[in-house]
Amino acid sequence: MKKIFTFLGSVMIATAVNGQTLLVNTASLVTHPGQGPGGADVSATQTGLGATLYGSGQNRATGYWMSSKIVVPASGWNVDSLITYGYQTGSSTASTFTGLYCYIGADSSSRPSSTVVIGSKTTNAMVSSTFSGIYRLPNATAPFTDATRPIMKMKCTLTGSLAAGTYWVTWNATGSLASGPWNPPATVLGNLVTGTGTSDFQYQPTATPSPSWAPVMDGTSAQGLPFKLYGNAPTVTGVKEQSKTISVSVGPNPMSNEATVTIEGTTNVSDLSFMVYDQLGREVMNNTSINSNSFTIEKGNLATGNYIYKLSNKKDNSTIKAGKLIIQ
Repeated sequence: MKKIFTFLGSVMIATAVNGQTLLVNTASLVTHPGQGPGGADVSATQTGLGATLYGSGQNRATGYWMSSKIVVPASGWNVDSLITYGYQTGSSTASTFTGLYCYIGADSSSRPSSTVVIGSKTTNAMVSSTFSGIYRLPNATAPFTDATRPIMKMKCTLTGSLAAGTYWVTWNATGSLASGPWNPPATVLGNLVTGTGTSDFQYQPTATPSPSWAPVMDGTSAQGLPFKLYGNAPTVTGVKEQSKTISVSVGPNPMSNEATVTIEGTTNVSDLSFMVYDQLGREVMNNTSINSNSFTIEKGNLATGNYIYKLSNKKDNSTIKAGKLIIQ
């Protein structure tokens, strides 16, 4: 039986939102809902955990870029638009962002490459920039009164088709103030690590001995990048009909150290993937290389609590079955 190893990673779930499909969502930012200035939400730099990073430079004028890895399933994706987040210290809730430059690039040895697949490095594709309702604050506990870093939600047009494979979503921004633009890291209350160290990078033009891509870090803790990618996943003929015959069970459930996942109703298990998500929607476990109708999952370093498991068809990223997994 095949074992799954646990990890923190990006959420990649195709769900319909206002007529669009949300292909990728890593936009975890709020640590203290409604506790900020004027009742806004707070994205706190959790100094009590040792965090010091307010945001990473995404200033186009000085040559910085942000980039996050995505994996497109076998059916491919038609991409429509990208939403990213940023702030300029000292701004009001009226956006001071003047441009957003975005593209999806090829993968090169698990790093962003210079090859553009969709979008442009040189075209301002921003269509909107508005206050997200979230403030980035430097303290870890209430009261949260600093209103100098309102986070803006920026949308850019990013249109094209992607075949199955690994790519990098890449962007930078311009603004009218002297500070930044800055990119806040993905933030989860009680967690200093929100990235993997291999999926979220910043291009550093002043790095020595030469400019290079480097993981987004807060000290020695890997940070994720918040963004949303919209589009649609083409329907694959026969997938939905096949899904009606498939069932999945996990036992024991609740599990202590390990459990067995059993899939019935199909012999084509290589077409399937099994994912587990925590209550914040973060992917914490996966098996995308299923080669048996039963395999073992392990608790690893996961905390006790409630989780959601999902069995999906890799051909169109559709959910076949989902359920609750309890870890005790």
